[in-house]
Amino acid sequence: MSDETTLPEPAGMLTAPTAVFPDGYKIGVTRYADLILRYAFSARFDDLYLALDQYSIDAPELVAGGGNRAGHTARFDSLLEKFGWGKRNITIDKLVDGRPIHRTRGHEIDMFGGGPGGEDDPYPGVGVEMEWNNKDPFFDRDLLNFQALHREGALAVGVIVTRGPELQKIIGPTIRGTAASVKFGQSSTHWDKLVPRVNLGGGGECPLILIGIEPPRINAFGPIRGAWADGRQIARGDTLS
Repeated sequence: MSDETTLPEPAGMLTAPTAVFPDGYKIGVTRYADLILRYAFSARFDDLYLALDQYSIDAPELVAGGGNRAGHTARFDSLLEKFGWGKRNITIDKLVDGRPIHRTRGHEIDMFGGGPGGEDDPYPGVGVEMEWNNKDPFFDRDLLNFQALHREGALAVGVIVTRGPELQKIIGPTIRGTAASVKFGQSSTHWDKLVPRVNLGGGGECPLILIGIEPPRINAFGPIRGAWADGRQIARGDTLS
């Protein structure tokens, strides 16, 4: 009989959520972020749930040109904007005996939703970053920003949305920017580049929700899946059929 004891995963490691999210996404959380959002920021949880539920990408958008702020990325932002979310730069001032000694301006958050206090008292709030197809060090920037803002009491939960592992497995080797260039490369922003950063402590003590967009969220995905299964590649300008 083994004397070994199975220990629970540390709170900072990625685990499956307890709260329910819409289908078509890979979801991971740290530090009970989903429960904090669901019960302490219930209106913001509902906003995020509805935005995810309504969001989809048309398959031709995957093949068309466009980088991180692709049309469907802006469309996701607009779904949250309907509920009063918006871009936010947060400046933190340090005072000693009422005298300013330091000022730090954080990186702009793609979408920020204020806390229960409303616009008169928006902090701590919820930050959402969509990293669709950027260079993977942008994950480090987002996580550092979330960490700093959470430490200072400005952010309760950080959310990062990116390509999910199944979607990346299919479109990575299949869709080309041109006949000679990779569009969704392994060194770009996707789930398998984000998770190790979080499990190694990225984001610090900030509770995080990671959301990976998966094939069920892609409309008319069949031709792309079929090309992947056949070992064929699709380049910009090719007709999906």
